[in-house]
Amino acid sequence: MYLCICNAITDRQARAHRAASGGAGGCSVSAFYRALGVKPKCGKCVRGVREMLDANAISDEARQDSCGAEG
Repeated sequence: MYLCICNAITDRQARAHRAASGGAGGCSVSAFYRALGVKPKCGKCVRGVREMLDANAISDEARQDSCGAEG
């Protein structure tokens, strides 16, 4: 799925970026675009990118909590 049509950025690229950055939560939208070497053009994608990064951060935290509870 495309998150940013202007720059042809997909959700797979977003997940790959998060994995490459160690999966650390709190990645900002601006850091995401800088890492990909692009800038938002029309701005319609910023909200979707932010939501995806936040959702991934929440799921990462939940996974860490459940792993900590088991171990």
